[in-house]
Amino acid sequence: MNIEEIALKMELLERQNLSKSAEITNYTQSALTSKVKKMESEIGQEVFKRTPQGLKLTEVGDHYLQFLKKVAHDYEEFLHRIGSTQTSIHFGTSHTTIKIYGAAIMNALQTSHSPIDVDFTVESSTSLNHRVHHAELDCALTSNPLKHYADLHYDLIATETFEVISSPAHVIDFEQRTPVTLLVLSKGCMYSKALAQWLTNKQIPFTMKEIKSVSSILDFLEIEHTLAVLNTKLLSLYPCPDLHHYHLDNLHNVIETVFIYKKNDSKLAPIMQLKQVIESLLERN
Repeated sequence: MNIEEIALKMELLERQNLSKSAEITNYTQSALTSKVKKMESEIGQEVFKRTPQGLKLTEVGDHYLQFLKKVAHDYEEFLHRIGSTQTSIHFGTSHTTIKIYGAAIMNALQTSHSPIDVDFTVESSTSLNHRVHHAELDCALTSNPLKHYADLHYDLIATETFEVISSPAHVIDFEQRTPVTLLVLSKGCMYSKALAQWLTNKQIPFTMKEIKSVSSILDFLEIEHTLAVLNTKLLSLYPCPDLHHYHLDNLHNVIETVFIYKKNDSKLAPIMQLKQVIESLLERN
């Protein structure tokens, strides 16, 4: 059992919600279900109770979690004793970004034997921008926020597009101004804000619902008067049913993706290494 496996097991046991763990780890929920079954097979007992309210740790599961925490702590103590030169970077991404690039970034760092240890935080672009400004994060990759702080760099990394979609069985006639439900991965996402502003300008009543699963969003599109906004590249990663794509007047569906970091930072060298890894991945895509 390597340290990455330990970290994943701790995530599953601590969060007790496979859907949320899938969002954070970039695994599918079915893959995490298999990992839970394998974990239970390894120790010979169940680590979760299945209840109407969801998963709950069994007594064995709680003991196993404490054991894994001790192993992880002992490993960190060992690295400290031998003087590990690994630099930890607290890196923020949006929900969309982590789904598209998270696994690829970690794989690139591991295969290159990089001395950078990246801890991911997943939040909205507005929150990430604020947290880098207040030195709670070292850097972030996200949609270009509306507010720019004077002490931060906002390096353009890529331009992304987004799609406004619904079921072809429930195509929305916006001229009717019928109330609609807007499904989004994050209410703070710039895509979500752009479409919300468009609906407001067109005087179309809407209710925004945040759903952290792309698959669930696609399922809920079967409900009448429901639409969604998703990153084009992210949408391409999912086996989609037939979808209706809207081309809306006066809605600019291009968003800039930026790498945010402080102008004067003691960790500037490893931050720039991480940026180079990300740029290399985007070039290949």
